[in-house]
Amino acid sequence: MKVLPRTGTAALLSHLSPYLDDHFINQLLPRLSGPGRRRKFSSAQLFRVLLLSLLTPARSFNLLVQLLPENRAWRQFARLPNQREIPDAKMLHLFRDRLDLQRLRQVNAHLLRPLLKQLEPSRRALAIMDATDLPAAANSFKKTKWVCLPNTPRWERARLRPV
Repeated sequence: MKVLPRTGTAALLSHLSPYLDDHFINQLLPRLSGPGRRRKFSSAQLFRVLLLSLLTPARSFNLLVQLLPENRAWRQFARLPNQREIPDAKMLHLFRDRLDLQRLRQVNAHLLRPLLKQLEPSRRALAIMDATDLPAAANSFKKTKWVCLPNTPRWERARLRPV
């Protein structure tokens, strides 16, 4: 199995870039039309910038926007034409709000389709459970009320039971 280059490097981004289908993302999330400002960036460009927050050491949109003009490889991955016109953090947050769970799953299925076609059906498989769809089991962490008489000594309070 081939090992991928280090996170955030130009080699990793150039290796992953052909797998993203910009036409599919633009069809899935068309540009919003209507009155107001003209949209400078396509949905595919904004999606690629969102991926940069996962593929690079910049973990916040504000930091990513600050570092984007300095890194040519990041701009090439996001298909941004020059270093002066880059999306700001507000644009990224608004675009992320448009990406609901259903659309993210459609993008995921579209990205996995070519990889699954390459696998042999007779080969053993391993499944990893995704915990995002499971309900949280937080019942054991609920606060309980303790019954304690006003003049009870401390060493007896430990033996009292919750109501």
